[in-house]
Amino acid sequence: MSLDAAIGIGAETTYGTAAESILGYEGKADSWKVSKEFVESVGFRRGLQTARADRRNIITMGGEGELEADLLDVGAAALLSAAFDKHTVTDNATTRVHVFETATYSEAPSFTAQMIRPTVEGTDVAYKHVGCVATEFELTAEVENPVTLNVSFDFQDVSHTSTPAQILPITYPEDARAYDWSRTALTLTRAGTAVPVDAGKFSLTGDLGMKTDRRFLRGNPLKKKPVRAAIPTYEGEFEGEFSADSLKLYEAFVAGEIVALRVDLAGLTPGTSVRVDCPAIQFTGESPEASVDDVTVMTLPFRVLDPGDGPAAVKVTYTEPKPVTEPAP
Repeated sequence: MSLDAAIGIGAETTYGTAAESILGYEGKADSWKVSKEFVESVGFRRGLQTARADRRNIITMGGEGELEADLLDVGAAALLSAAFDKHTVTDNATTRVHVFETATYSEAPSFTAQMIRPTVEGTDVAYKHVGCVATEFELTAEVENPVTLNVSFDFQDVSHTSTPAQILPITYPEDARAYDWSRTALTLTRAGTAVPVDAGKFSLTGDLGMKTDRRFLRGNPLKKKPVRAAIPTYEGEFEGEFSADSLKLYEAFVAGEIVALRVDLAGLTPGTSVRVDCPAIQFTGESPEASVDDVTVMTLPFRVLDPGDGPAAVKVTYTEPKPVTEPAP
């Protein structure tokens, strides 16, 4: 186990130009992989046994990775800003309120993601991925587990170093607690009336519709910044018991009705919270399922739709303590 491994991201001023510092996240997996392409030249030649060693060019194609972490009640704003199109910030007396929204065009910045992988001898090797742009995300809450946020990235290039002075500094929140299932509440509103739902698992995913292979004949292999090329798709699912209340949601599915969804997370750090609003969702299935050894269960997958009257299809309000400003010396 790599006890001293680390992953973090920092917003870039210019796509592909490394950030100067990194915000640390307590990642759960290391999936950052570089992609290389070999351009091979083969033709008629006497004595040829297989492709010649001097006829293969290696090309940098960037790569992919994802940052999977438990959602903390302090310090998660950078990761959320990567996953959503629009980010606004308001400072109050003691709190900082971040609002993340879906939009027609993505204003999300690119990021530098630094993955530090210690060798078995204890040497830190930092892999610096530049031009990281989010392509997908998933938010999951499940009984007996922390709430998790997983954001997938496409990156332009990667370099590595074991020189301590070249490793970007990492900062972590001084005090943060994980959101968990016991402080997560779901609210569904059908025709203006709240419908209770006994769900043991909830997920919300987003495919951001980004075109990532923007390579051109311009004297270098590095791709240009991904742009939106397809309609984003936001989907989710509830899993829970089939009850008189969830029967109403099944009926909403059969009728093709539009239902509003709200997810509230209460933080343990004073003044912290997360609210997810989807004003228009439509269930896509399925029928309840009876069992011989358990209660009848209900799985309700859904699609998030554009409400069409101005509000964002998905809006996340993330409230954390306002950072303390150090007095000038």
